Amino acid sequence: MIEETTFSNREIQKELHKRYDIKTNFIEVIDKGTANIYKIISNNEKFVLKEFQSKYSIEAVLREINAIEYLKENAKIPLPTYLKNKDNEFYFMHKDRVVIVQKFIEGEVFNKNEGNHSQLLESAYYLGKIIDGFENYRINNCINVTDWYSKEEFENANKKYNNMLLKLDSSEISEKIRKDIMFKKELLNKLTTTLDFQDLKQITHKVSHGDYSSLQFIYNKEHNIKAILDFIKVKRLPIIWEIARSYSYIDKEAKFGKINIDNLVEYTKEVSKVTNLNIYDLKYLPYVYLIQLARSTFGYSEYFKDVKNKNEFLEFAFYRTNICRDLYKKANEISNKLLEGK
Repeated sequence: MIEETTFSNREIQKELHKRYDIKTNFIEVIDKGTANIYKIISNNEKFVLKEFQSKYSIEAVLREINAIEYLKENAKIPLPTYLKNKDNEFYFMHKDRVVIVQKFIEGEVFNKNEGNHSQLLESAYYLGKIIDGFENYRINNCINVTDWYSKEEFENANKKYNNMLLKLDSSEISEKIRKDIMFKKELLNKLTTTLDFQDLKQITHKVSHGDYSSLQFIYNKEHNIKAILDFIKVKRLPIIWEIARSYSYIDKEAKFGKINIDNLVEYTKEVSKVTNLNIYDLKYLPYVYLIQLARSTFGYSEYFKDVKNKNEFLEFAFYRTNICRDLYKKANEISNKLLEGK
C-alpha cells in the first residue's frame, strides 16, 4: 500500500535545487511500486526522485545503494546510477522519509508473465551474475529455509487462515477464497511429512537481490534488459527460492499459475552456469518455493483490510495459490529433471 507523499511540486523543486543544483523544468508522477516516484526533467537531463515509505530506514536504503555500488565493481550487470548530494550522501530526509535521486533510464517496463523464451534465459543469466557478483559481499540481513520450515511457522500460518475462514460468508467470492485456504492448509500438512529437515540444511544460501523478478527490469527498444532495479531487499537467502520465484514471474506460459516444467528446468540450469547449485538445491527447488507460498497469506489478508485495490491483491493471491496447486503436482518431476546427469 502506497503512503501519501510528503512532497508538493514546489518542495521537490526546492530540495533538488538546494541539494543537487538541479533546476526542475517538469515533474511527472511514475505510478510503479510501493514508493512515491517522480520523473524530473531538468534542461536536457532526466532524473528520478524516489520517496520511500516510512517503514524504510536510512540503513535499509543505504543497504540497497551499497549493494548496487558493490556490484558495479564486481559484476557486469546493468544497474541504476545514484546521485550524491552536496553533503556527499546518496540520500536526504524529508519529513521523516528517506529520499534518493538517480539518473532516469529510458526504456520499457513489462507486466508480470510477459517474457518470451529469450527474455526468460536473459533473466536467468543476470540472476546468476548477481549471485556470483555478491559472492564475497558481507551482509547481516538473511533468511534461512529452515526458519520457514518450522512447526511454529506452520502453526502461525494455520492460525491466520483459520481467522480468515471466520470472515467468509456464502458469496461466490468467499467460496473461492475458502477453497484456496483449505487447499493451502492441506498443503502445509503435506509438506510437514514430505521433506527431510536435515536435507534442507544443505541447501545453498547466498546473497542475492531478494525481490528479483521481471517487474524490476527496464528493457531497451530490442526488449533486452537495460537495467535491474530495486535491491532494497538484498539479503542472504536460499537461492533456489529466488530462482523459482523469478521464473514464475517472467514466463508468459505461467501467467495463469501453470508451471512449464521444461522452461523452469532450463531457467534453473541457466542460472547454474554462473553460480553452482548442489544436489539438494536441485532436488528441493520446487519444495522450497512451496514452503514459502504455502505459509503466505499475502493477498487474502489485504482483501480483508480497508486497502486500495484490494481486488487486485486478491487476484494475486489466487494466482499464487494456483502456482502452489500446479507446482505441487509437478514437484517430483521437476526435481528428477533437474537431477538428471548428477
